[in-house]
Amino acid sequence: MNLLNLDEAQRAPFSRIVAGLVRDKSIDPQEIFMNVLESQEAPEMNYWMTLVLTQEHFVSPQREVAKDAAGEPVKPLQAACILQNIGMVAALLELNAFTGSVTGRDFQLCARIASQHEDQAVLGLLMKYAQDMDALEPFMRTLQGATLQ
Repeated sequence: MNLLNLDEAQRAPFSRIVAGLVRDKSIDPQEIFMNVLESQEAPEMNYWMTLVLTQEHFVSPQREVAKDAAGEPVKPLQAACILQNIGMVAALLELNAFTGSVTGRDFQLCARIASQHEDQAVLGLLMKYAQDMDALEPFMRTLQGATLQ
């Protein structure tokens, strides 16, 4: 699955960049991941960096990145939705970096975040992912019936 329809050949330069940062500069891959999460660079860059970090440097795509105001853990996918990081959202969806299904709490929370921010790009990605999973109708029904918690 490639939600942004990006050319796979574009991955190699990002793989080399990350390998160099880790090997030559001794930068922790988790630190790079956090920088990518907060990045406002092009979606393509954030997409490939996320995939390289999780697949080649074993950064967990579900590791808690913060706590919310109620003390609940914030996962990378939720944070990427809040930060409107479309490239990272796409990569994390492809990595199934959420618990449950498209009607489950994690995925629905992301959809509600996107709705609340009126972020059509992120909401569109979530819908495309649900459609690719043959679950667009249940996703939409759950989203329409859910209240913001």
